[in-house]
Amino acid sequence: MSSRTLSTALPFEHWLSALAEIGEAVGGDEPVAEVLDRVARTACTLLGYDFCAVFLPDEQGRALTIEGSYGLSADYIAQVNANRPILLDVRGDHEAPTSLAYRTGDVVTLEDIELVPDFTWGGVAQEQGYRALISAPLRRPGTVVGALNGYRTAPHRFDRAEVSLVTTLATQVAIALGTAQLRAKEQATIRELRRAEEVHTLLTATALRGEGVSGVAAALSELLGRGVLIEDVYDEPLTDANWTAPDPRAQDHVVATVTLDGSPVARIHVAASDSELSRLDVRAVEHATVVTALELLRARTAAEVEQRIRGSLVADLLSSDDAGIPALLDRARRLGWDLSGVQSLIALRPADERTLAAADRFTAGVTPHPLVALHRGDLVFVWPADTGPAVPVAHRLLEFLNAATIPEAPTAAVSRQAAARELPGIFRTVRGALDLAGDRDTATVIDLDEPTIDHLLLQLDDPARLRDFASAVLGPAVDYDRTRSTELLHTVRVLLEHGLDRRAAAQALHLHPNTVAQRVRRLEELTGLSLARPADLLRLTAALTVSRIASLS
Repeated sequence: MSSRTLSTALPFEHWLSALAEIGEAVGGDEPVAEVLDRVARTACTLLGYDFCAVFLPDEQGRALTIEGSYGLSADYIAQVNANRPILLDVRGDHEAPTSLAYRTGDVVTLEDIELVPDFTWGGVAQEQGYRALISAPLRRPGTVVGALNGYRTAPHRFDRAEVSLVTTLATQVAIALGTAQLRAKEQATIRELRRAEEVHTLLTATALRGEGVSGVAAALSELLGRGVLIEDVYDEPLTDANWTAPDPRAQDHVVATVTLDGSPVARIHVAASDSELSRLDVRAVEHATVVTALELLRARTAAEVEQRIRGSLVADLLSSDDAGIPALLDRARRLGWDLSGVQSLIALRPADERTLAAADRFTAGVTPHPLVALHRGDLVFVWPADTGPAVPVAHRLLEFLNAATIPEAPTAAVSRQAAARELPGIFRTVRGALDLAGDRDTATVIDLDEPTIDHLLLQLDDPARLRDFASAVLGPAVDYDRTRSTELLHTVRVLLEHGLDRRAAAQALHLHPNTVAQRVRRLEELTGLSLARPADLLRLTAALTVSRIASLS
């Protein structure tokens, strides 16, 4: 069809009508891809082509792909875009006509592909069934933004008039494309702003309602449609929402740090890789870190107030006299602790704020709730008798602290059960035991359950003198056991536990009674003590207690 035939068949009014139709599509809400399909259909109608395609550069600017078409099959388009896109870095005889038009800004025509020797794209042409093509650059002032291709199944000569018409249409298409892309960008911005408002509203409402860190995790998981885990800087989970991974470090996911006063206080884990989150999703996570910081600050402030209350109550309880106990019990009751019964003291050393936080997690859900506070550098539990024996609790507590990766090896001293008025004296004994025990390489529980006269020694507040006393009394026996691998001290301890009954002690030690007697005589020779003299027996018992706590033997 010649240019004259084109002009006769499609008068100027048709061109205006077609361009107006494209403009109307751009002015509406049609997606850019649909606008480009309409452009391709219009080009086929106006210029009599068998099929058309609109090519745009990919995001990296390395290739041209088909983004709009008419007459081309969807499978063909998908195959070309995926496997044979038009590469823009190819030059010479292997450069595609569309790449040449895009690069130079000039219209490129091929009247009969079969007459072009070694045409690289001949296979593609045969697959789609075209013989002639024209590629017109989509030009906007100062740049080329794509290419409009027209195809004919038969050979065709593209004269000057037709090239001029294609160029005019391509120019209008470039303008329409720019408008459509701008409109799509504006709509995307509007959607992003609405989404941002949704993020802000939901997370802010969570903070205003005081739903805590768990509320932040639930809100963020809802916004992203992904699992969320929030943990502190010690890798202890604070809360999670739809989180299924057993270990947050075992999978590829996004981690955002929560800071307070410039220091990290928590981490937010999102079950997604960086590439899976949109820019707005990233902003939601960033917003969540701010709200989480506010919630942690709120919780920290509340915890500090509660810790001051607990610390003050424990300090007054362990320094009160009998006259002040009734008022102290009433004050404790109003604060939520019933100290009217009997309780044990558990004192832990070393201790700090992190140890207190771990202890609070350990006691969460315990009823009646124990009173726990830092006091004079130790972590002190006032453990109600109704919750069970305190010594097994102390062992479980040390295991819990070890699992919580508390770096120090703590020592726990556990008292007998007593009324509130007895706790000041008992605390002096417990603290004396911790002073005497000193630093140890392994976690240890010291059981002070039975009230004995030697517990008064632990209240002297002078562990060095106590160690000197035990060494002076037992030193020769300690050296004897160490150099000869004997068990004189262990034997006498068992003998004392069995009320000086040598037969019972021998049975417990799986020894002959004569062997027990021989060991006792050897110990008496080494120490100069006699178990038959009450004063010596008291001296030996006290020294053995100090030795046990101080690990002297």
